[in-house]
Amino acid sequence: MPGSRAGLRPTPTRITAALLAIAAVAALVFGTLWVLALTDDSLDLASTRDVVLVDARQAAINLNTLDYRNVDSGLDLWEQSSTGSVLDEFRTNRAEYATFVSESKRATEAEVTDAAVAELDARAGSARVLVGVDVTVRPEGQDPILTRQRLQLEMTRTDDGWKVSKLAPVRAPGAGS
Repeated sequence: MPGSRAGLRPTPTRITAALLAIAAVAALVFGTLWVLALTDDSLDLASTRDVVLVDARQAAINLNTLDYRNVDSGLDLWEQSSTGSVLDEFRTNRAEYATFVSESKRATEAEVTDAAVAELDARAGSARVLVGVDVTVRPEGQDPILTRQRLQLEMTRTDDGWKVSKLAPVRAPGAGS
Protein backbone atom coordinates (compact mmCIF):
# COMPACT_ATOMS: atom_id res chain seq x y z
CA MET A 1 0.00 0.00 0.00
CA PRO A 2 2.68 2.52 0.67
CA GLY A 3 3.74 2.03 -2.94
CA SER A 4 0.28 2.97 -4.25
CA ARG A 5 0.30 6.30 -2.37
CA ALA A 6 3.70 7.12 -3.72
CA GLY A 7 2.18 7.23 -7.21
CA LEU A 8 -0.19 10.05 -6.14
CA ARG A 9 2.48 12.31 -4.73
CA PRO A 10 3.02 15.54 -6.65
CA THR A 11 6.28 15.44 -8.48
CA PRO A 12 7.85 18.26 -10.45
CA THR A 13 6.89 16.49 -13.68
CA ARG A 14 3.23 16.16 -12.65
CA ILE A 15 3.05 19.77 -11.46
CA THR A 16 4.55 20.97 -14.74
CA ALA A 17 2.12 18.84 -16.75
CA ALA A 18 -0.85 20.18 -14.77
CA LEU A 19 0.28 23.79 -15.22
CA LEU A 20 0.78 23.23 -18.94
CA ALA A 21 -2.72 21.75 -19.24
CA ILE A 22 -4.23 24.74 -17.39
CA ALA A 23 -2.25 27.17 -19.57
CA ALA A 24 -3.38 25.39 -22.74
CA VAL A 25 -7.05 25.56 -21.70
CA ALA A 26 -6.69 29.25 -20.76
CA ALA A 27 -5.00 30.01 -24.09
CA LEU A 28 -7.78 28.22 -25.96
CA VAL A 29 -10.53 30.07 -24.08
CA PHE A 30 -8.94 33.52 -24.39
CA GLY A 31 -7.94 32.89 -28.00
CA THR A 32 -11.52 31.98 -28.87
CA LEU A 33 -12.85 35.08 -27.10
CA TRP A 34 -10.31 37.23 -28.94
CA VAL A 35 -11.32 35.83 -32.35
CA LEU A 36 -15.00 36.35 -31.52
CA ALA A 37 -14.30 39.95 -30.54
CA LEU A 38 -12.45 40.57 -33.81
CA THR A 39 -15.41 39.35 -35.85
CA ASP A 40 -18.07 41.06 -33.72
CA ASP A 41 -20.23 43.34 -35.90
CA SER A 42 -21.12 45.50 -32.89
CA LEU A 43 -17.49 46.66 -32.72
CA ASP A 44 -17.65 47.76 -36.36
CA LEU A 45 -20.97 49.49 -35.72
CA ALA A 46 -19.58 51.31 -32.68
CA SER A 47 -16.55 52.42 -34.67
CA THR A 48 -18.75 53.64 -37.53
CA ARG A 49 -20.98 55.50 -35.07
CA ASP A 50 -17.94 57.28 -33.64
CA VAL A 51 -16.77 58.34 -37.12
CA VAL A 52 -20.26 59.58 -38.03
CA LEU A 53 -20.40 61.60 -34.82
CA VAL A 54 -17.02 63.24 -35.43
CA ASP A 55 -17.93 64.10 -39.04
CA ALA A 56 -21.38 65.43 -38.06
CA ARG A 57 -19.95 67.62 -35.30
CA GLN A 58 -17.41 69.10 -37.73
CA ALA A 59 -20.06 69.58 -40.41
CA ALA A 60 -22.29 71.45 -37.94
CA ILE A 61 -19.39 73.77 -37.16
CA ASN A 62 -18.52 74.24 -40.84
CA LEU A 63 -22.11 74.97 -41.87
CA ASN A 64 -22.62 77.55 -39.12
CA THR A 65 -19.29 79.38 -39.28
CA LEU A 66 -18.81 82.08 -41.88
CA ASP A 67 -16.82 85.32 -41.96
CA TYR A 68 -17.68 88.16 -44.33
CA ARG A 69 -13.93 88.96 -44.57
CA ASN A 70 -13.20 85.48 -45.99
CA VAL A 71 -16.45 84.26 -47.51
CA ASP A 72 -14.98 81.92 -50.11
CA SER A 73 -13.10 79.87 -47.52
CA GLY A 74 -16.28 79.41 -45.48
CA LEU A 75 -18.36 78.50 -48.51
CA ASP A 76 -15.69 75.99 -49.54
CA LEU A 77 -16.17 74.33 -46.14
CA TRP A 78 -19.92 74.27 -46.72
CA GLU A 79 -19.36 72.36 -49.96
CA GLN A 80 -16.78 70.03 -48.42
CA SER A 81 -19.22 69.14 -45.63
CA SER A 82 -22.21 68.33 -47.80
CA THR A 83 -23.44 65.98 -50.50
CA GLY A 84 -26.53 65.38 -52.61
CA SER A 85 -29.22 68.06 -52.78
CA VAL A 86 -27.60 70.11 -50.00
CA LEU A 87 -24.37 70.33 -51.98
CA ASP A 88 -26.33 71.13 -55.14
CA GLU A 89 -28.13 73.98 -53.35
CA PHE A 90 -24.87 75.41 -52.00
CA ARG A 91 -23.29 75.33 -55.46
CA THR A 92 -26.36 76.78 -57.18
CA ASN A 93 -26.71 79.67 -54.72
CA ARG A 94 -23.05 80.22 -53.84
CA ALA A 95 -22.78 83.67 -55.47
CA GLU A 96 -25.95 84.87 -53.73
CA TYR A 97 -24.73 83.56 -50.35
CA ALA A 98 -21.35 85.27 -50.87
CA THR A 99 -23.00 88.59 -51.71
CA PHE A 100 -25.40 88.40 -48.77
CA VAL A 101 -22.68 87.54 -46.24
CA SER A 102 -20.27 90.17 -47.59
CA GLU A 103 -22.92 92.89 -47.50
CA SER A 104 -24.17 91.91 -44.03
CA LYS A 105 -20.71 92.49 -42.53
CA ARG A 106 -21.24 89.67 -40.06
CA ALA A 107 -19.09 86.83 -38.89
CA THR A 108 -20.46 83.70 -37.28
CA GLU A 109 -18.60 81.15 -35.22
CA ALA A 110 -20.16 77.85 -34.19
CA GLU A 111 -19.44 75.55 -31.28
CA VAL A 112 -21.09 72.16 -30.90
CA THR A 113 -22.41 71.81 -27.37
CA ASP A 114 -23.71 68.26 -27.73
CA ALA A 115 -24.38 65.67 -30.40
CA ALA A 116 -25.73 62.15 -30.64
CA VAL A 117 -26.25 59.61 -33.38
CA ALA A 118 -29.99 58.88 -33.30
CA GLU A 119 -30.03 56.36 -36.16
CA LEU A 120 -27.34 54.53 -38.07
CA ASP A 121 -27.58 52.13 -40.97
CA ALA A 122 -23.95 51.33 -41.70
CA ARG A 123 -24.83 48.99 -44.56
CA ALA A 124 -26.89 51.64 -46.33
CA GLY A 125 -24.39 54.37 -45.46
CA SER A 126 -26.91 56.64 -43.77
CA ALA A 127 -27.27 58.18 -40.33
CA ARG A 128 -29.34 60.75 -38.47
CA VAL A 129 -27.50 62.92 -35.95
CA LEU A 130 -28.95 65.43 -33.50
CA VAL A 131 -26.65 68.35 -32.78
CA GLY A 132 -26.80 71.27 -30.35
CA VAL A 133 -24.87 74.29 -31.65
CA ASP A 134 -24.10 77.66 -30.09
CA VAL A 135 -23.53 80.24 -32.82
CA THR A 136 -21.94 83.55 -31.95
CA VAL A 137 -22.93 86.23 -34.46
CA ARG A 138 -20.58 89.21 -34.63
CA PRO A 139 -22.03 92.11 -36.62
CA GLU A 140 -19.31 94.60 -37.52
CA GLY A 141 -19.11 97.34 -34.88
CA GLN A 142 -21.70 95.71 -32.59
CA ASP A 143 -21.73 93.40 -29.61
CA PRO A 144 -21.80 89.67 -30.36
CA ILE A 145 -25.10 87.82 -30.15
CA LEU A 146 -25.31 84.18 -29.05
CA THR A 147 -27.93 81.97 -30.67
CA ARG A 148 -28.62 78.37 -29.73
CA GLN A 149 -29.68 75.94 -32.40
CA ARG A 150 -30.73 72.32 -32.41
CA LEU A 151 -30.22 70.61 -35.73
CA GLN A 152 -31.01 67.27 -37.26
CA LEU A 153 -28.38 66.25 -39.79
CA GLU A 154 -28.96 63.42 -42.21
CA MET A 155 -25.50 62.04 -42.96
CA THR A 156 -24.51 59.98 -46.01
CA ARG A 157 -21.31 58.00 -46.38
CA THR A 158 -19.19 59.13 -49.34
CA ASP A 159 -15.71 58.25 -50.55
CA ASP A 160 -14.50 61.31 -48.59
CA GLY A 161 -16.25 60.48 -45.31
CA TRP A 162 -19.70 61.19 -43.93
CA LYS A 163 -21.36 64.30 -45.37
CA VAL A 164 -24.59 66.20 -44.69
CA SER A 165 -27.27 65.21 -47.18
CA LYS A 166 -30.16 66.93 -45.39
CA LEU A 167 -30.42 69.35 -42.49
CA ALA A 168 -33.31 70.79 -40.56
CA PRO A 169 -33.86 72.66 -37.31
CA VAL A 170 -35.26 70.63 -34.44
CA ARG A 171 -38.23 72.38 -32.92
CA ALA A 172 -39.05 72.21 -29.25
CA PRO A 173 -42.23 70.29 -28.38
CA GLY A 174 -45.19 72.66 -28.53
CA ALA A 175 -43.31 75.18 -30.67
CA GLY A 176 -44.87 76.39 -33.90
CA SER A 177 -44.69 74.11 -36.92
